[in-house]
Amino acid sequence: MCEELKKEIEENQNLGRRARRIKERELQRKYNNSTIRIKSNKTFKKAEGLNKAQRRQLLQDKNFLNELRKIINKYFPSLNSLFSNLTDKRHKSYIKYNIRSIIMTRLFALLCGITTMTEINNEFNKEKAIKNLSIICDQNLKEIPDWQTIQDVIEELNYNEIDDIRKYMFKALLRSKMFDRFRYKNCIQLIVDATGLTSSDYNLNGNCLTKTRDGKTKYYKYVLEAKVCFGNMIISIDSEWIENTPLNNENEKQDCEVKAFKRMASRIKKNYPKLIFIVTGDALYATTPMINICKDNKWHYIFNLKKDRLKRVYEEFEDNINYENEVSKDNYFLSSGIVFIGNKLNVFRCIEVKDNKTTIFNYVSDLKINNYNIEEMVAIGRRRWKIENEGFNEQKNGTFKISHLCSRFENALKIHYLFIQIAHTIRQLLELGSLAIKDVKNIITKKEISKNILHTLISSIITNLESSDLNFQLRFDD
Repeated sequence: MCEELKKEIEENQNLGRRARRIKERELQRKYNNSTIRIKSNKTFKKAEGLNKAQRRQLLQDKNFLNELRKIINKYFPSLNSLFSNLTDKRHKSYIKYNIRSIIMTRLFALLCGITTMTEINNEFNKEKAIKNLSIICDQNLKEIPDWQTIQDVIEELNYNEIDDIRKYMFKALLRSKMFDRFRYKNCIQLIVDATGLTSSDYNLNGNCLTKTRDGKTKYYKYVLEAKVCFGNMIISIDSEWIENTPLNNENEKQDCEVKAFKRMASRIKKNYPKLIFIVTGDALYATTPMINICKDNKWHYIFNLKKDRLKRVYEEFEDNINYENEVSKDNYFLSSGIVFIGNKLNVFRCIEVKDNKTTIFNYVSDLKINNYNIEEMVAIGRRRWKIENEGFNEQKNGTFKISHLCSRFENALKIHYLFIQIAHTIRQLLELGSLAIKDVKNIITKKEISKNILHTLISSIITNLESSDLNFQLRFDD
């Protein structure tokens, strides 16, 4: 290996994994050698963890199923009645299970980490599971509802009724005042972003977005999510499906994230007229129409800013900070009161240097920013990533496998999606607020929490909760 190559490898050993792989390919092409590798120069110490016997001993008295039931009963006391009052389109002569039992079975399957419908039969088809679900559902069950029965009911449910349950849960959490300390001057951070659920070679339900490359068309299911951020909790409050309609096809223009946000914003304002949000999004939202939507709804905003979005604003910001920076903190820059198409914008920047890597964060906002709060404003802006990490990543690759749509029917797949949002909210309350979890949070994974809930459900007989069991409080870290 030549000295020049050795030097290049050493210079790039501090890069992150992805950056090292990119540099590897560059060096392989440059030196025509496919065996070139750049290994990290970081050293890792093996953690001193508990052995299997110690882990079993520590977890054997934990009953996370009971913790879940207490959380649901205390914070969402009307959930059972809301499920009972859902519109049931089944013929009365064929009803074996009431609709509450069917929905609760589906919900607890998700809380146990069961991600497919057929798996419900496989995991819950046990005597103790049937008895426990009888207590949970408040119905004397001889057998659990078959997955196909659950599917048939879900296909006929009213989407808006399930969405109303999600709204009820969010409002119940607001009334509990648990998250008041996570507000900024009485404002709630609302993060908006879209995600793709599936891609396929066929147009599912005839309304997928399309991308054509090399003459081959792929079809995608997308949804725009609005999630409030309370510390480490990300709670879904609204979803807008991004999909083509006959009108889109006539105009030869596809639906998009921006159009979906316009539809969503009016609905959020109607559902939560008194709440003041700080809408947070990526640079896609840094446009005059998006800013005007927030302004009209009396919401604040913090959007990422890039050179190609609000180009004139970006250029004026660069000129202003070169002349005079309005803050004195190192690596922070501010130019306030930039006027653009009738709006006064405050633009600020943070330069982060970490592991010899420099990252620049630019934001545009209507919030008042100064030397005293600019660090906090940057922290709020950077929380946008929580919808990717704690939100979409957890739902896709963690507990819920949201990319598995559970049904090909339009109404059913959307309702399954809503059930996942509801289940994710409840699981976060357990994982982030329960003292039972905090006692073992350093030695247990989310997958093990799911296994514990399922194991308790199928192997132990639970009891009815008493009022004294609800005398507890969830505690959330910053």
